[in-house]
Amino acid sequence: MRKIFILLLIPIIACAHKISIEEMSTKQKIQAADDLFAKKRYRQSQEIYEKITFESKGDTLVKKAQYQLANCYYNLKLYEDAIFEYEELLRLFPVSKYSEDIEFMIGMCRYKLSYPSYYDQEETIKAIEQLKYFLTIYPNSEKKAQVITILNQCRNKLLEKKYENAHIYYKMEYNNAALMYLNEIFDENTNEEIDKKALILAAKIYNKKRDWEALIKILETFNQKYPDHPYIKEIERYLSNKNG
Repeated sequence: MRKIFILLLIPIIACAHKISIEEMSTKQKIQAADDLFAKKRYRQSQEIYEKITFESKGDTLVKKAQYQLANCYYNLKLYEDAIFEYEELLRLFPVSKYSEDIEFMIGMCRYKLSYPSYYDQEETIKAIEQLKYFLTIYPNSEKKAQVITILNQCRNKLLEKKYENAHIYYKMEYNNAALMYLNEIFDENTNEEIDKKALILAAKIYNKKRDWEALIKILETFNQKYPDHPYIKEIERYLSNKNG
C-alpha cells in the first residue's frame, strides 16, 4: 500500500515543481519551444520563440529563436511574416550558421506566395530573383538541385502567363500583340508542352493573316521538333487551301 501511495505522489510532486514560461531561463524556453515545434504545434512554439527574441537580445540563443520563429511562420503558411523574420535575422546577424538556409527559405516563401499563371506574377519574378541570388552566393549548396527545379517551375509559370496573354489577344483579334508574346516564348528554352501550344496558336494566327511564309516556318519547326504531332496535318491543310 505504501508503494502505491508513493507512485501516486510522484506526478503530484512533479506538477508542483512545473514552472511558467516567464520563470524559465532562455535555455529552458528554447527547449520548451523546440519540443512544441517537433510536435508541429507551431503557433504555441512561435509565441515562445517570439518572447525570447524580445527579452533576450544579447543572448547567444536569440539567433536560433529568431530562425525558428521564422520557421514557425513558414509552417503556418504565413509566408510574408516568415520573410520578415528571416530578413530580420540577416539584418541582426549578417553572417551565421543559418545564413544559407535563410536565403533558401526566403526564396521558398516567395515561391509559395506566387499565384497561378493566370494571375499577376510579381511574386514569381521575386522568387526567381531570390533563387538565382542563392545559387550565386552558394553555388555548391546541397540544395542546388532543388533550387534549379523550383526555378524551372517558376520560369514555366511565366511562360504559361505569356501564352495566356497571347491567347487573350488572339481572341480579341489583336494578332500582332499575340505574336509578340508567342515570339518571347519561342526565344526561350521553353517547356515542351507550352512550346507546342504556342506553335499551334502561331499557326492559327498566320493562317488568319495569310502569312504563308511564316506558316511554312512553323510547319518546319513542328517537323523538326515534334514530327509525330497531329497538328502538322492541320497546318498542311492550311497551306493546301491558301489559294482558296
